[in-house]
Amino acid sequence: MLKLLLIFFISNFLVLGASTLHLTQANKKYEDFNIQYSMDKNFTYTIQNIQDQEFHTIKNEHAFSGNTGAVWYRITLKNIADIDKKIYLHNNFAYFSKNIEIFELQDKKLLRQHTYDILEDSTTNALTGATLIYKLYIPSDTSRTIYIKNTPMVSNLFDLNIYEEKDSREVLMNRSFYSIFIISIMFTLAMYNTILFVFNRRKEFIYYALYMITPTIGLMYKYGIFFSHFHLYGENTYWFNLTAILMPAFLILFIKQVLDTGQMHKKINYILNTILFIIILDVLSALFIDLTFAMEMFKIMFIFTTAALIYLSIYLMRTSHPLAKIFLFAYSVYVLGLIITILSMSGITEMNFFTFHSGGIGIIFEGLLFSYLMHYNIKILEEKINQQREVIIAKNKKAQLGDMISAITHQWKQPLSRMASITTLLEFKIQTNGEVSPRELDEKIQLINYNIHFLSSTIDDFKDFFNPSANAKESDIAEIINSAINITKDDSVLDNILINQDLQFEKKIKTYKNELLHIILNIIQNSKEAFKKSEEKVKIIKIFGYTKEDKTYIDIIDNAGGIREDYLPYIFQENYTSKDDKAGSGLGLYLSKVILEGHLKGTIEASNTNDGAQFRIIL
Repeated sequence: MLKLLLIFFISNFLVLGASTLHLTQANKKYEDFNIQYSMDKNFTYTIQNIQDQEFHTIKNEHAFSGNTGAVWYRITLKNIADIDKKIYLHNNFAYFSKNIEIFELQDKKLLRQHTYDILEDSTTNALTGATLIYKLYIPSDTSRTIYIKNTPMVSNLFDLNIYEEKDSREVLMNRSFYSIFIISIMFTLAMYNTILFVFNRRKEFIYYALYMITPTIGLMYKYGIFFSHFHLYGENTYWFNLTAILMPAFLILFIKQVLDTGQMHKKINYILNTILFIIILDVLSALFIDLTFAMEMFKIMFIFTTAALIYLSIYLMRTSHPLAKIFLFAYSVYVLGLIITILSMSGITEMNFFTFHSGGIGIIFEGLLFSYLMHYNIKILEEKINQQREVIIAKNKKAQLGDMISAITHQWKQPLSRMASITTLLEFKIQTNGEVSPRELDEKIQLINYNIHFLSSTIDDFKDFFNPSANAKESDIAEIINSAINITKDDSVLDNILINQDLQFEKKIKTYKNELLHIILNIIQNSKEAFKKSEEKVKIIKIFGYTKEDKTYIDIIDNAGGIREDYLPYIFQENYTSKDDKAGSGLGLYLSKVILEGHLKGTIEASNTNDGAQFRIIL
């Protein structure tokens, strides 16, 4: 028992502190241990002379910065178990290498040697997915010294794990779970925003989708997914790194669109455009000079881009931009995650699960925050649009003020004239005869009261027209239509236009009375304008009202000749008019549609009948 405890203590101590790994009796995974390395910058060492070089201790998972040339690794495996051991060495970052050579020695005598060309195509490549696996047989109470010569492509990453057969299979199946999880979230965000772009054509959505899909492709290369799941091998796979250069370009385009930097300080827009120009130059250098050179330039470009966006963030904060805090926090999370990954992949900080994936995690958080930023930005834009619509509606009503005053004046002339005549007659009789009979006085008073009632009725039709309804109320639609007819009846008589109505509403509905009145008046006015170009002698506007399937319908039909078929699809668009510039502003029907759909929760349709146009309001 004491012997087993001593062996266990010694083996674990050696696993953590030296380059000799003791293989015990029990099945065990070896994923955290030390190995030794030696640099071969000039590629001059062989297996014979490397054994005499100085080696340094390092963790089994790590990265080196700069141009290291080849790196030799050494680890001694000692089987202290009572049984022979068959183990599997997993080089998990083999896909970052050009070439890997493995030498197996016992007592400094070479037993086996294997060379793996990682850049071979998929039909001959020795990788198992993204992992290079070296099978090793070690008899009981025997040692093997393994030398691994790693020639990196550009990034110098190394991760060596040791497993027995069962664990080796399980690790291969489960190793990419977290990587695929990160990739799936990013791909989903990209596809979701692509769909949003298809439906609303806002450019920020497609820029955002491209911004998410480029790091998705880059991380699929970094995490080995292209190798593990798509079996893509060879030197051409390194071109997936080009996405790292393209990614900030789509970020800049996204920022320019969502923040509308063209309307900001000219200096900011100039800086962002300069970054785009530099990125284009870097892409061209990758295509026509050297991709490795372009990737080295990307490091400088990344610093420049980060500085520019920090400057933009400061500007947004100073100007109290509503998106400033969201943008600053989102970009800070991304930069922090990327810096952690860059430092670990450059050998400055320790390489581990978190530091290796922090860049991807940072992009996911940034992506989610940018999604919220776009949602919040659209909400702001909608509020601005609603405010602009309210201003337009108010201006349109004010533009009709002259017509309304003219209509009121015209309707008041006759009753005021009649009352003036009655009072003048009474005054004359009193002055000449000295008295007026009670019967005659009663008749004159009734006549005056009738005219006063008429004036009051006219005021009731007009008084609320310019006051927006605060709340929707139960309203008699027939009364609203009659008010519209009364407001326009004198103009209709003068223009020889007959307005007929057939109203058979089954119930009152909850609506905004004045807004609906405004819409009906707009349509009647359009019919009157159409009659000016019509040769029809009998001018008729028919208004039908009815209830069908719990919906309220108002059909306004004229016989003025109808609307040109090529005009019909556009008549509800803002500033579109078939009239000349002096006669129409293109706002009447546009505002009617806006009010109906946005405020009254209804719809409006336009079509042609045999004799003229028909507008249908559905509430």
